Amino acid sequence: MIEKGLGLEWPGVEKTTYKNEEGQWQDVSRRVLFSSDRSKFETRYFEIEPGGYTSHEKHQHEHCVVVMRGSGKVLLDGVWQDLVQGDVVHVGPMVAHQFMNESDEAFGILCIVDKERDRPILLGNEFEP
Repeated sequence: MIEKGLGLEWPGVEKTTYKNEEGQWQDVSRRVLFSSDRSKFETRYFEIEPGGYTSHEKHQHEHCVVVMRGSGKVLLDGVWQDLVQGDVVHVGPMVAHQFMNESDEAFGILCIVDKERDRPILLGNEFEP
């Protein structure tokens, strides 16, 4: 299977609003680039718009995140760190994490995760949105 992309756009791959609830998460879109009954993992691309953020959460499954576009921050186990294109973040099991975009352009991250995974435990934000 090959999914032809045009930069960071994938014609034919649905872009959905992902978790848009003020106070928990805001202005995040998602595209599922790869998911198959024959595979144990899933590849997803998220874009966090300026001022947007993901939920502050933890879960049993681990995932790998690669910054593909722009810049942002990650809260990883209680410490905020800056991220730029090309950075790789490993989120281990039960490690609290959250991504945030304080820039003026979209912050795009590729996320590789188990297809079958547990539900996240929401922790509340560590900042004032």
